[in-house]
Amino acid sequence: MTSNSTPNVVCFVADQLRYDHLECNGNDVVDTPNINALAESGVSFDRTYTNNPMCMPARATMFTGRNPHRHGVRSNGVHLRESLPNIPQQLSDAGYRTHAAGKLHLHLYTLPAPQQVSHIAAELSERAETEFGERLGQVLDEVLRDLLECPEDLAAGRESVGSHEGFSNRGDNLLLQTLERIHVPKWSDGALLFQEAAAEAVSGWPTDELSEADWEAFAEELTARLGEMFETVDATAYDDLSFDPAEFPEAREVWESGLLSALPEPFYGFETTDFTGGHVNEIYGEYKRWLQTNHPDAYERISFDHPDNVRGDTFQVLREWSLPAEAHYNHWISDRSIEFLNEQDEDDDPFFLWCSYPDPHNPYAAPEPWGSMYDPDDVELPTRSEAEFDALPEFYRDVYEGDFFQLQGLYTDPGPEVQAEAIKEIIAVTYGMVSYLDHEVGRVVDALERNGLREDTIVIFLSDHGEMMGDHWMIRKGPFQFEGLLRVPMIWSWPGEFQAGKRVETVTSHEDLLPTMLDLCGVTSPHAVYEPSYRNGPETWPGESLVPLLTGEADPRDRSTVVETDEDYLGIWPRTLINDRYKLTVYPEQDYGELFDLHEDPAELHNLWDDEDAESLKNRLYRELLDQLVLQEGAVPSRRNVA
Repeated sequence: MTSNSTPNVVCFVADQLRYDHLECNGNDVVDTPNINALAESGVSFDRTYTNNPMCMPARATMFTGRNPHRHGVRSNGVHLRESLPNIPQQLSDAGYRTHAAGKLHLHLYTLPAPQQVSHIAAELSERAETEFGERLGQVLDEVLRDLLECPEDLAAGRESVGSHEGFSNRGDNLLLQTLERIHVPKWSDGALLFQEAAAEAVSGWPTDELSEADWEAFAEELTARLGEMFETVDATAYDDLSFDPAEFPEAREVWESGLLSALPEPFYGFETTDFTGGHVNEIYGEYKRWLQTNHPDAYERISFDHPDNVRGDTFQVLREWSLPAEAHYNHWISDRSIEFLNEQDEDDDPFFLWCSYPDPHNPYAAPEPWGSMYDPDDVELPTRSEAEFDALPEFYRDVYEGDFFQLQGLYTDPGPEVQAEAIKEIIAVTYGMVSYLDHEVGRVVDALERNGLREDTIVIFLSDHGEMMGDHWMIRKGPFQFEGLLRVPMIWSWPGEFQAGKRVETVTSHEDLLPTMLDLCGVTSPHAVYEPSYRNGPETWPGESLVPLLTGEADPRDRSTVVETDEDYLGIWPRTLINDRYKLTVYPEQDYGELFDLHEDPAELHNLWDDEDAESLKNRLYRELLDQLVLQEGAVPSRRNVA
C-alpha cells in the first residue's frame, strides 16, 4: 500500500460521550486503558467542541465540515443532503475503500408525521394484537376514509421480510403502548398528535377503559387534527401519504416492520455499510436481525422487562443487563469492523473505516461485567448549585420542573433523574458503558495490529456531543450550552507521524475534522479553484486543518468557535461563542443570556450576563461573535472569476 501520503483512516465515534468521562482526560474513577493508549501514542485536543449539541447536526458537521446553517441540518429531524461534499465521498472519489459499521444518523430516525399516519394505519390493519389496537385501527381507518380517497386495503403493496418486537417499554398508557408496539416512538410527532387528540377528547385520560362515547369523541378530534395536517401538506388521497422505504433509510418504522433489511449502497460515499440505529433496548438495524437469527435467547433480553434484568431506580436505567457481551451491538459493530480490516491488504488501496458505537447514549445499560463495575457511592455528584436557576434564563427552571410539552434530546422531566441517589446510579452505569466501549475500541485496534496495518493508519477517536449528566440540574441534552454537553474528546494517533502524548489546549471543533482529514490524505478540496494573488476572499471552510498542531510544525494559538442550536419546541435559537477564556451565549429577541469566565469559573456557576462590571466584556464578545459568524460562513460555492 501505501506511503505516508495515502494513509488509512479508522475513525471511532462515540455517541453522547463527555470529554471528562475518559481516564486520559482526568477522570480518576472510570477505566479506559485502550483509549488512554491512543492518547499516549497521539495528540489529544482538550478543548474540542461540537458545533451543535444534537446528534444529526453534529454528525452532519463532522461529515461536511460546514456549520449547521450551511449544511442545513439545524436540528434533529432534518436529513443531510447527499449532494453536499462529505468525507467518505471525497475519500472514495480519491480511491479509498470506504466502509461504515454502526451508527450514522444522517437521515431521520422516525418517519415524518404524515407518513407515520399511513404506517400506523397499515400496521394496525395487519397486526393490531390487542383489543385496544384493533379498535384504534378501526377508528383510524374510518377517519382516513372520511378525509382521503383510500384504497380498499391500506396495507397494499407493503413488502416485509418480517417484523421485530419492540422493546422500548416507554408507553405509559394503552395508546402509547400500542404505538410503541408497532415501532412509533412515544416522543415522535405522530404519536404526540394521537396522544393530544385522546387527551382533548377523553375525560380522565389516560384511562384503560374507553366507552363508545369516548371512541366517538376521539374519532372526531382525530379527524380535526389529521384534517389540518392533510390540508397543510396538500394530501387529498391516501397515496399522498405513501412512501418508498428507501426515502427514509434510517427510520425505525421501516426497519422494525421489515420494510428494509440494508441501507442503499453507496450511502453518503460509503461503498458498504453495517447499520445500527437507536440505542440500548431501542436498538434496530442489521444487528437486530443478526441477533434474532444467531442468538434468539439473547434477542428477548434486549427488553428491560426481561425477568433476568435488574431495573435501576429510574426508568431508563438497568443495574444488571443479562444480554451477553458477545451478543451486544457494540461487539457486533466491532466484529463487522474487524471483518473489514481482515479483508484489507498492504498492497490494496487505502481504506476509510467509520466505526461508530451508539453508546454511552441513554438508556443507561451495559453488559456484565461492565454494567455493575462501578459503585454509585464512588461517583461524585454533578456540578451545580442550589441557587443557579436565579441567574440562568427562565427556561432552565421550566425544563427542570417539567413545564414543557416536547424538547429534542430530553423528552422527559429531568427532576426525578437528577436527584442525588438517582443521578449517581446513572453516572455509575454510564461509566460502565464507557469502559465497555473502551474494550471494543481495543478489539478493533488489536485487529489493525494483527493485520500489520497500524503504522499506516491514522486512528481518530471523538464523540458527536456530550451529556449534561446532572450538571446544572439538567440531564441528557437540549438547548443547554454548558461544557458537559458541548465539550467532547478528540484524539488523533499515527505512530511516527504525530507527536506522542501531546495535549493541545487550542479551541477546536467538529468543523476541523474534514479539512484535517483531506489534508492528511492528500485529497484536494472539492471547492478548490484558482486564486490569483490579488484576490483575498474568505476561507472555504469554517474550520481549518489541524495538521500543523498534530505534527508540531505550529504552536497552539488562540481560536474561537461558534455553537448553533435551534430549539423549535421552546422557540429559542441560541448562538454561543467559545474562545480561549470566555463563553458567551446570545438568545435572539431575548434580554437574557449567559456569560462565563472559563478560567476563573470552569464549573460555570456564576453567570456574568447581568453583571455591570462585565458589560464592556460582553460587548466585546458580542462583536467577536458577529465577526465569527461572518468569517466562518465559508465561501461555498467558490468564486471562479471576476464576473
